[in-house]
Amino acid sequence: MKGVLLVLACCCSLWLCGSTVRAETVNDTEPFTGLKTNLMFQVLKRLDEIDQRISQLERRVQNYHHLTKSEIMGNLERISDKLESINKTLRQNVGTYYGSCREAPAMVNDVYTIKPPSSSVAPFRVFCEQSYRKGGWIVVNRRFDGSVNYTRDWADYRDGFGTAEGEYWLGLEKMHRITSTDYFELLVHLKDHSGVIKTALYDELEIGNEASGYRLHLGQFVEGDAKDSLRASAGMQFSTPDRDNDEHSGSCAAYYASGWWYRNCMNANLNGLYQQFDVNNATMNWFGFRDDLQGLKEATMMIREVAS
Repeated sequence: MKGVLLVLACCCSLWLCGSTVRAETVNDTEPFTGLKTNLMFQVLKRLDEIDQRISQLERRVQNYHHLTKSEIMGNLERISDKLESINKTLRQNVGTYYGSCREAPAMVNDVYTIKPPSSSVAPFRVFCEQSYRKGGWIVVNRRFDGSVNYTRDWADYRDGFGTAEGEYWLGLEKMHRITSTDYFELLVHLKDHSGVIKTALYDELEIGNEASGYRLHLGQFVEGDAKDSLRASAGMQFSTPDRDNDEHSGSCAAYYASGWWYRNCMNANLNGLYQQFDVNNATMNWFGFRDDLQGLKEATMMIREVAS
């Protein structure tokens, strides 16, 4: 009996230090609805869960003739998953950063500090969506209440603005540094004022450097009932009211009061004015949502490394 418990304790200790097992749960309903509580509360909660699980194992080991090897291994694997999640949460809580949102605690939607492993950029904070479509999403643009002004100049769009806890634009330079290190897919998640949700998924996104005007390299449209409204922006440089890089005779960015990858001018502008209607169609819009440029209520752009 003591020998079995000693083995269990050693296994748990080893898994806490070095396990790479990741629990994978699919949630295709709506992002930003999962856990978002204090990280230490999460640690305490999970420790309590593990304590209960170990107590159950101890009771069952006492009647080991009813416990098969496969049952023991199954319980140990579940404990391993929880220990690994606690390990990651503890690292984040003491200031450790992650290579991406894929490394952040599974199923815990929150703000984390990341640093792409192949990039020279300093660690920075992002919102990680960890429950929607298996998680691992780095949110690069998030709007839901109009609290942040998106009528900004080149420097603001380059460096980023807002806060990761609320509405924010991550910044073109960070987007460039992230997407130049690996292959990333893009998911656009939209909601209108009636509560209708639609999405658009692209198999690749890369943002060029500042010398290229942060040119948008867009892969194939994979699926989504919001349709492919970003196609008109593919290959374009970014424009702001103070830096016109579009193909229009005037300035699309000045006319629509926001920065975007305008061509002549656009079929989508998720950085437009936060209002449902505008006589100039300068709203936060996506034409394929309803085949018009009516303003949306929520818009999120998130990226994730493509699994090899």
